Amino acid sequence: MKELTKDQEKIKQYQNRILSLLLKKYEASKAFKTEEVSLQRPQFAIKKISDPLSKDYLDEMNYRKREWIHQAIAELQDQNIIEVKWPKFKEGEEIDKVYLNYEAIEKAYQLAAIIPKKQKLINIKSILLPLSDHPWEWVRKFWSHYNVALSNNQTAGLEIDDSKGYEDLVKTLLFLPKMDEGTMKRVLSHNLFNDTKYFERNVQGRLVSIYKRFGSVNMETDIEYLDAIGIVENPQITLVSGPLEFRSNNLTVNVAELPGGIGLTFDTIKELEIQEINAKAILLIENLTAYHEFLSGKIKEETLGKSVFTNADQILAIYTGGYPHHALRKLLYKLKELRSEIPEVYHWGDIDYGGILIFEHLRRNYFDSLKPLFMDEYIYSQYLEYGIQFSVEYADKLTALLKDDSYSFWHQLIKSILRNKIKLEQESLLINWSK
Repeated sequence: MKELTKDQEKIKQYQNRILSLLLKKYEASKAFKTEEVSLQRPQFAIKKISDPLSKDYLDEMNYRKREWIHQAIAELQDQNIIEVKWPKFKEGEEIDKVYLNYEAIEKAYQLAAIIPKKQKLINIKSILLPLSDHPWEWVRKFWSHYNVALSNNQTAGLEIDDSKGYEDLVKTLLFLPKMDEGTMKRVLSHNLFNDTKYFERNVQGRLVSIYKRFGSVNMETDIEYLDAIGIVENPQITLVSGPLEFRSNNLTVNVAELPGGIGLTFDTIKELEIQEINAKAILLIENLTAYHEFLSGKIKEETLGKSVFTNADQILAIYTGGYPHHALRKLLYKLKELRSEIPEVYHWGDIDYGGILIFEHLRRNYFDSLKPLFMDEYIYSQYLEYGIQFSVEYADKLTALLKDDSYSFWHQLIKSILRNKIKLEQESLLINWSK
């Protein structure tokens, strides 16, 4: 093949840039989305576009650039791919507008060596197709939403140039229902991609984003979202203390006999059978410091105003650590099955946006009669001076809850938090109770 001269190379480069501009205009047009030819062809005014092509065309220090562009335009026009509009009396000297001819679109793609957007949409649609009958509803919702968009020639935010990324995503999503619950992230990555960090680098962000949008739970961190899917950073321990008796592998354990309680692994929880809950109440505690302070007996009756909580030995206390991780979820489901046999269930968390969401997550998924402890307007007002100020963005998230009737129980407290612009963490209460 004959080697191109410098002038020919420059002309070819400008032809590709001109066609690329016009094809982008076409792919963003109504004609592309509807697949119906419109009266207004894809076009650009060379002096008005925010593109390096315009700068080159107007470059007074190097007039050769304009000559190359004119030559590129002329050759494309000779092939009936484009049409050029010249200002009056300046034909051949100064370009006004460049139009793409609809009948030459396929030829324009071939000449510029550009993969048509339509083909990219078809490719991504084909890649996502195996998710149509996925066993998880949120995955099927994701597939359905984007299948409709792709069928209508819309990307709807998908990165259609990253077909490999979506192949990896589909490969992961198809594997998730088959893996063991609580599989560590690096183990998953090695099993799927033979690289312990590949998943985190290339799949995790997109997977979490999809679950945030189409899943049924609200979390605060990516680690919590992954855990909700069944992928863990590291194995988690569930801390439990108080009157709980369970049996596992022919061994009966009475947690009340263990000072400071016990830490249960996922495998232990999966196998155990609850024998008896001889407690006045179950208390779920959000923060680790609060959990240990409660077990130490530093919370006094006069502080609580509820004598049922003054003796930690009579309370089944469980540390949640925010949203329940995979091991804790397994235990909560087992407790949920015994709902008719267990006493009242309380949750003690921060008086803030996250604390409210965590409480509602626990109530809606595990204990529908869950009650808040130390999460009311009275406690908030008493310890307001020990709270923390928050940002405008944080206030916006709280305000959004006021518009959601499913959070109506919290609306008065939320209004107080917004009015004072202060949130209150559990530790703020503990500092004063220990004095």
